[in-house]
Amino acid sequence: MALGKPEAISLSKGLLRAGRSGALSTALPTHEGWPYGSLVTFATDCDGAPIFLFSDLADHARNLKGDPRASLLIEQTSGRKRPQTGPRVTLLGKLRKSKDTRHAERFFARHPQARMYAGFGDFHFYKMTIERAHFVGGFARAVWFRGRELLSDPKAAKALIDAEQGIIEHMNSDHADAIDLYARVLCKRRGEGWKMVGVDPDGADLMLDERLARLPFGVPVADAGAVRDELVRLVGIARTAHQKI
Repeated sequence: MALGKPEAISLSKGLLRAGRSGALSTALPTHEGWPYGSLVTFATDCDGAPIFLFSDLADHARNLKGDPRASLLIEQTSGRKRPQTGPRVTLLGKLRKSKDTRHAERFFARHPQARMYAGFGDFHFYKMTIERAHFVGGFARAVWFRGRELLSDPKAAKALIDAEQGIIEHMNSDHADAIDLYARVLCKRRGEGWKMVGVDPDGADLMLDERLARLPFGVPVADAGAVRDELVRLVGIARTAHQKI
């Protein structure tokens, strides 16, 4: 079945928002620009753009000094009998250093252990400006689209930036039972004591013992009120499903 652009963009957003690591390719200036691939961890800004933490000593960081262009491959194929049938997205863009403190907090929310070394002088945060994206969902199911089509609405992202911390604190202090239901029933994850660690227009991030669970929203939300409505809707679905178990 042919894959349309709206579906490809939606699936790509899901991969990006749920991902924690990927393969970053940069150009080696010492070897005539040959592509150099490396495993990196990332988070996403509220608008969906990838955020990274690199040491100046890393080859990919040195490569970016001479050429900021890079590609990031995010995939969910490894566990399949036929990896070619699994979904993956490649982002093409430019990576530049960021001093925005929000980027540090977004990254730490997904990678709390990074706090141990992020303060060292040779570590810096980077943000990727996505120019193009290529989604592949299996054989003959591939779509190219513009980078900005992958990002959240700027007004919605700004609204959630301002509201995120308040939402997280409220949910963790007053609705811990709901968060566990999200994780166990909707995200199919084990354990109790899950915490909400991030919110954006496309969903929420939950964590337990540094294990991440992504709770996607049914539709993108535009503000704190819409987040509340969607979380209420999702907990209703989770409770109904839990009662049937």
